[in-house]
Amino acid sequence: MDIEVNNKLWKDIFSVIQHAEHIETHFDFFQWMQNNITSLIPHDALVVAWGDFSDKHIGASLSYDVTSHLEGVNTRALWAILDQIGVCATHLHQRWVNNGRQCYVIDDLNDMATEYDFKTIFSGKPHEMCSILVYGVTDYRSKNECLYVFLGKQKSFEVNGLAMPLLIPHIDYALRKITPLAPTDTSEKCAPVVSLSSLSERELEVIDWIKTGKTNQEIGMILNISENTVKSHLKRIFQKLNVGKRAQAVALLANLKSTKPSYNALNFIR
Repeated sequence: MDIEVNNKLWKDIFSVIQHAEHIETHFDFFQWMQNNITSLIPHDALVVAWGDFSDKHIGASLSYDVTSHLEGVNTRALWAILDQIGVCATHLHQRWVNNGRQCYVIDDLNDMATEYDFKTIFSGKPHEMCSILVYGVTDYRSKNECLYVFLGKQKSFEVNGLAMPLLIPHIDYALRKITPLAPTDTSEKCAPVVSLSSLSERELEVIDWIKTGKTNQEIGMILNISENTVKSHLKRIFQKLNVGKRAQAVALLANLKSTKPSYNALNFIR
């Protein structure tokens, strides 16, 4: 029985590694993490922080990516709270250093006052997070480090010790192939005078995905609607914004801060 289990584990690991080679976009990475990685590293969200953790201005010196299926847990949410996430990332990084730069798990976060940051920096779902797994990677050439923080609703993280050291390098490799998303400048002085009041919530969702460069097919898959429905939404959006092409809409909305409430458009890496 043990031999059969080990054979299946090896088969699953190699299958996941093979998929890593084909990742080219954030959407590919999200699908890979949700459909493949979660079977070997059970988690509900992954927060990645990399850069110089020794910098005193930690919030500004680190870069972040988030992949998650949970509402309100995304990279955009981190951009609004860089100081808070910086303090939290620094704390977890120091704990990793103190642990001999070895992977570690923190279970029962409700009982760990020192780990409260990750349970409060996001709005909504993260208060349900009960455990985290932290894995660090050191890049000796750039002298930077990357911290992978897996968050789970389960009270304890149980991950096969063989899977982690084999999978993390490939997760790291896949993420390095993707161009990091930069925070959008949403300052009022840069924002164009465009009213979104006439747009529906679904149209706002489509707009957000347009701004991230998603195709009609990808938007349809994300929102669980047909590609033709996406095209219909785009036609109405163009009419309301008084533009004739997708590129014009993207240019018009590039620095636009939505005046609508949160509309659940970006719940994974972005």
